[in-house]
Amino acid sequence: MRTIIYSTLVRLWGNKKAHAQLTPHGTLEQNGTGTLEDFDDAALDYLASLGVSHLWSIGIIRHAIQTPLSGWTDCPNQHPDIVKGQAGSPYAITDYYDVHPTIVREPMGRREIFRSFVDRCHRHGLKVIIDFVPNHVSRQYDGAHTPLGTTPLGAKDDRSKAFDPDNNFYYLPGSSLQLPNRSSSYLEEPARVTGNDCWSAAPSANDWYETIKLNYGVDYRPDGSRVSHFDPIPATWIQMRDILCYWAAEGVDGFRCDMVEMVPVKFWHWVIPQVQEQYPVTFVAEIYQIDNYHRYLEEGAFDLLYDKSGLYDTLYQVITQEHSVSAIEEQLIHNNKEYAPDTLLYFLENHDEVRLASPYFADSAQRGLTAMTLLALATPSPLLLYAGQEYGERGVDAEGYSGTDGRTTIFDYWSIPALGHRDPADPIFQSYLRLMQWAQHPVILRGAFHSIQEQARRWGGFNAERTYGYLRLLDPAEQQTSDTIGIAVLSNFTADLQRYPLFLPVSKERDDPQQLMRVTTHTYLEAPQEQLYAFQPWAPLTIELAPYSVRIIELRNANSSRISG
Repeated sequence: MRTIIYSTLVRLWGNKKAHAQLTPHGTLEQNGTGTLEDFDDAALDYLASLGVSHLWSIGIIRHAIQTPLSGWTDCPNQHPDIVKGQAGSPYAITDYYDVHPTIVREPMGRREIFRSFVDRCHRHGLKVIIDFVPNHVSRQYDGAHTPLGTTPLGAKDDRSKAFDPDNNFYYLPGSSLQLPNRSSSYLEEPARVTGNDCWSAAPSANDWYETIKLNYGVDYRPDGSRVSHFDPIPATWIQMRDILCYWAAEGVDGFRCDMVEMVPVKFWHWVIPQVQEQYPVTFVAEIYQIDNYHRYLEEGAFDLLYDKSGLYDTLYQVITQEHSVSAIEEQLIHNNKEYAPDTLLYFLENHDEVRLASPYFADSAQRGLTAMTLLALATPSPLLLYAGQEYGERGVDAEGYSGTDGRTTIFDYWSIPALGHRDPADPIFQSYLRLMQWAQHPVILRGAFHSIQEQARRWGGFNAERTYGYLRLLDPAEQQTSDTIGIAVLSNFTADLQRYPLFLPVSKERDDPQQLMRVTTHTYLEAPQEQLYAFQPWAPLTIELAPYSVRIIELRNANSSRISG
């Protein structure tokens, strides 16, 4: 079965507060929060109905927040000057060994509640992925729950040195931290290097000023050179390995690893096999430089990589009319040639990017669905869905720290408006439900990709710059025993009706070029239409594509008795 990952912030997923009652910059008491308990049997059945195989739950590990915790949990508070938003970034970790206290209803029992959550997911056939944030931690990392015999990060650092292989952090000796547009009540002397490789004691508001960079044994020299100190193994490597093993022992099935390119590839090559030798976990890399894909798959030993800089960027640029659809074809052919189909994770939404249906991307759920269908059925690769995508969430709220930017906040106590009703009859949800079923179709999983765009372009009669199609086809031997032998996906990115000429590759197995097929045209909100058609090199089947729509064309053997649809 194909891997389908569903991603959501725990604090957003189950928030029951009515959307109209939410307050920008609201506190936990004002706006409420979702919890792990909200992933109950009904919620997990819902995810299973979408064909989800993995739940990536964001915000599990304790991170910096502005919510006062004194008196009701065993967690130190953080200074508000180094926290972004009331709820804080889930990527500003304060204790790698602790469950975040505000995502459970009984904070003092949070470890047991987390284990129950994992067990519940497993009973429903879902694997659990959590974030591993390897490059940086909160400026007030406390490590209060670090196990006995293990050293908390930074506890043994020599702060008089800018760099030492045994230090966990980098220091700027003789300096004091100057926070952007903040009070002077937070003191840090000497200042530590900020998480996004900002080597100034005065990071800007656009820097990750709430975090500090971890030291993996690389000495960053003033002249721009880097000197590695990997023998003996740096302390940070061992501490981070122990953290991964801790969570794997808690039942976690995989790690989405944040900003992997900011950590030496040799660390990943060292740590991933060690963890996987003990635990059957999957490592997913957030990666942005396409030239590094092969390196982090081969040298880094990752199982799966984000394809942000490939098909995501390509489809974004096509939808926003920066490129023609020819860019899709080029990228698909490149990816199919360069990478095994189970190594790239495809998506059109995640917590860092603008929402697919937002005004900054496709501008509507229906247009977004056209692009997502094109992506989902082009390869058998794993897919990522972001919570609310299946209902066309637009991300147009001004939640607080996160303004009106087309994104769903990761910094504020809020909810996901589109998930407020979760009406199973919603047409967008029904469309995504069907799409996830198509994504598991044997032809999509086993069929080869065939380019049909150029032949259609030569025939003409449609806007070849904004209308795109491809074909997935079983090999001739499998066609003899299969009912459905091929699936074509045709997409229209224009505001006009388009007529796409669908050709089939001429079969070398037959003397007669005529190929009689049962052809079923599927749309999401209409009944399928079936016809017999004899494909010939000089007679394509013309498929009408409504504005901004997609068609899935199922090709079956002419003697098939199955009723399609």
